[in-house]
Amino acid sequence: MLQIALNFLAKCGMWGLFVATAVEASSLPFPGGLFVLIYGYLMDVSPLTLVLISALNSIVYIAFSLIPYYLGTRIEKLSKKKFDQKKIEKAQFWFQKYGEWSITLSRPTGFGNYVSYISGMSRIKLWRFLLFSYLGVFPWNTLLLFVGRKGNLDTVQHFLDLSQKFGYILFGVAVLVLGGWYLLKKNKQNTQCEKG
Repeated sequence: MLQIALNFLAKCGMWGLFVATAVEASSLPFPGGLFVLIYGYLMDVSPLTLVLISALNSIVYIAFSLIPYYLGTRIEKLSKKKFDQKKIEKAQFWFQKYGEWSITLSRPTGFGNYVSYISGMSRIKLWRFLLFSYLGVFPWNTLLLFVGRKGNLDTVQHFLDLSQKFGYILFGVAVLVLGGWYLLKKNKQNTQCEKG
């Protein structure tokens, strides 16, 4: 995959980077981060130019992340017909209240694309979805471009492996924290029911 990405970006340049980012953001299983790293490695441009490219690439990402977001809104309508309405509304309320920052925090991980579906299903306001997505994507794109610029291909591959492991760990910790919080809340409710 590394050689394919190298050849593709060497031929297509910045447009290849935008295409790779669009494919990843549309929620297809695609290693867009690898293309960003390699683009940083291949291009010999000023730091300011890299930041500008990162800003443009982040706009491409959030534009194409609207595809899974809108699919999520359609899934939400179908799920209301098949599942308990009150439970769906409760989950949507929780995500709107606490989950918007998960849009930002999940973007560097492999799970960031799936949060677009959840955001659509939870009816997060479009401007908030775009804002929180950009806040997650822009720093990550910038970091990847600079790591690619400073490293060699082994450094690029090592960085990708580490970031993927970190994403799995971060997701696991989030699941444990949310699960613990839910169990504590449920236990507290049961205790109050027994007393009352």
